[in-house]
Amino acid sequence: MELHLTGLSKTYPNGVRALDDVSLTIPTGMFGLLGPNGAGKSTLMRTLATLQDADHGSAQLSGVPGAAGGNINVLRDKSAVRRVLGYLPQDFGVYPKVSAEDMLDHLARLKGITNKGERADVVASLLRQTNLYDVRKKALGGYSGGMRQRFGIAQALLGAPAADHRRRTHRGPRPRGAHALSQPAGRDRRGGDRRAVDPHRV
Repeated sequence: MELHLTGLSKTYPNGVRALDDVSLTIPTGMFGLLGPNGAGKSTLMRTLATLQDADHGSAQLSGVPGAAGGNINVLRDKSAVRRVLGYLPQDFGVYPKVSAEDMLDHLARLKGITNKGERADVVASLLRQTNLYDVRKKALGGYSGGMRQRFGIAQALLGAPAADHRRRTHRGPRPRGAHALSQPAGRDRRGGDRRAVDPHRV
């Protein structure tokens, strides 16, 4: 699969032009967005994650299994994008009184995994991959920062996403969490998936 961006532009109401005619092709594999604060990395990631609209330009995923003609118009067909997208922003909220297992099960339903047995298997597998299975019944509000990061990775990988966008900082997960981060990514790459990573500080 490839992601094709052509002439992507975004100007905020305060006059800040965050994206200025961005054109590039992101191939299968790992792809890093490097740049100083204010360069437009977050704006690009949020636009591709269907969280905000671009003013001009186009973005298209090609080679998507099951999509009409193998292509998805990222800016127009947001529902189709969300079915194949895993997104982990730098900061994200959780329901503090809900357990990791129940929250992941709920998110799996929203992702379209409707079969209860299949959903249970997927949730258990992701919790094991991210080393959270032993604390799956614990409320998310009681998780440490590193545990919350790993939960974020688990939800981003729901449904074996074809595109996985992760926002990373210099404070990455501790060694155990770093292993959990690298393992699912390695399996996805062998399956031909694409991963865009935005290191906030370099």
